[in-house]
Amino acid sequence: MSLSTALHSAASGLQISSRGAQVVADNIANANTEGFGVRSLTQASRVTGSAGSGVMMTGIARDSDPALLTEIRGANAAQAKTANLMDFWTGMESGIGIPGEAGALATRITSLESAFKQASMQPESTSALQKIVQASDSLVTKLNDIDSGLQLSRDRADASIDHDVNKLNSIFEQVDKLNSDIARQRLAGGYPHALEDMRQNLIDQASSMIPLKEITRPDGRSMLMGADGTIFVDRNFTRIEFQRTPSPTAGESVASGDLGRLVINGRTVGATSPLLQSGSIGSAFEIRDVLAPQMQQQLDEFSADLVSRFADPGLDPSIPAGAFGLFAVANETTLPVDLAGISGRLVVNPAVTPQDSSNAWRIRDGLYAAAPGAVAENVVISGMIDALSSFSAVGAGSGPNADVHGHASAFLSQTATQRLIVETETAYTSGRVAALQELLGARGVDTDAELQKLLVLEKSYAANARVMAAADSMLRTLLEM
Repeated sequence: MSLSTALHSAASGLQISSRGAQVVADNIANANTEGFGVRSLTQASRVTGSAGSGVMMTGIARDSDPALLTEIRGANAAQAKTANLMDFWTGMESGIGIPGEAGALATRITSLESAFKQASMQPESTSALQKIVQASDSLVTKLNDIDSGLQLSRDRADASIDHDVNKLNSIFEQVDKLNSDIARQRLAGGYPHALEDMRQNLIDQASSMIPLKEITRPDGRSMLMGADGTIFVDRNFTRIEFQRTPSPTAGESVASGDLGRLVINGRTVGATSPLLQSGSIGSAFEIRDVLAPQMQQQLDEFSADLVSRFADPGLDPSIPAGAFGLFAVANETTLPVDLAGISGRLVVNPAVTPQDSSNAWRIRDGLYAAAPGAVAENVVISGMIDALSSFSAVGAGSGPNADVHGHASAFLSQTATQRLIVETETAYTSGRVAALQELLGARGVDTDAELQKLLVLEKSYAANARVMAAADSMLRTLLEM
């Protein structure tokens, strides 16, 4: 080996060591950066003619595990779905309330029952009669509040869909631009790893909203495909359309065309589409179009049962056929055939008002009585007690027959059961995400390993520098001869 070749080889070694130190420094600096792919220098021996002449850098590799990323993204989508469902069922359970707690549905039914019993023993007491009216109003207010909570849940779900769709469109546009920049840099011989980190983070975000599959093209581009086969990003990107429906009412549904759906390339995405089986968007659609309407139907049937119980002329002879009893539906003269939303319009019969005790005698003598009757008469009140405790069948999933307490307990029990089911699923999805993230973290920057690399690079740099110094000394000696 000639001295000049030795100098060239040592110089290449210095250059590789210098570039390696830069890569190590970059790795250590980004040890806590989310989505950062560990960089490693790749090198090969350089050959001139048939003899070795040092070392050359062949590239900088970015560590990535596509299979693990796919698993994590699927787990994140499942976690986002269960988290949304958990919020819904927890809110519903809290809205209904636990029996015995102040303000709970069961507690207010108990308060009404107690007021009836007290008034039955003291029918002449205006205060006792007024407590029935106030307890009835409190029960009505609770049902109104639960109804409002359901409508709020649907509105929040619709707003969440709109927000996520806008965010998805923005992400798809950014990924498309990054694809072009990455392909351009690769074509120019560059290393667009920082851009790839950005793209990975964006795809991770999108995957928590709808299930996506990433396919890497030879030029470095990423193709994003939905679970139903829709291509969202490739050579260009596809925009998702959604029409927001502010404050949807109990009567508005997808079937009637009142609520917005996802539209992709002019095609409406159905509820059974694989795109909506996971992720935050899918769970929002499930809450808005399935879960909340089901709970609404059960609540309305419970309210209709409550109205019907106290509208029996056999209970209160003053009630005209088809007229309301103690409970009524606002803006209606009789119980409507379409029950959608009646729990939100439920009121105490205007014949008695919570704010005015002067008409409380109607509870004792008949809601439609022309004048007060005997103050010791408690037949109507006793009939109301029987109405509250009589068994009837409603479609609230409470079994074939139950009293008001039974139907309320079944309503709460079903809600609590669903909450427990989703809580179990949430624990599983959260644990799975944590385990997969731990696996991904093991592939992240190991600062100890990087520092060991740095020590090796330091020794390599020093050795190559000594070779150059020795070769320089030899050349000087030759020149001085």
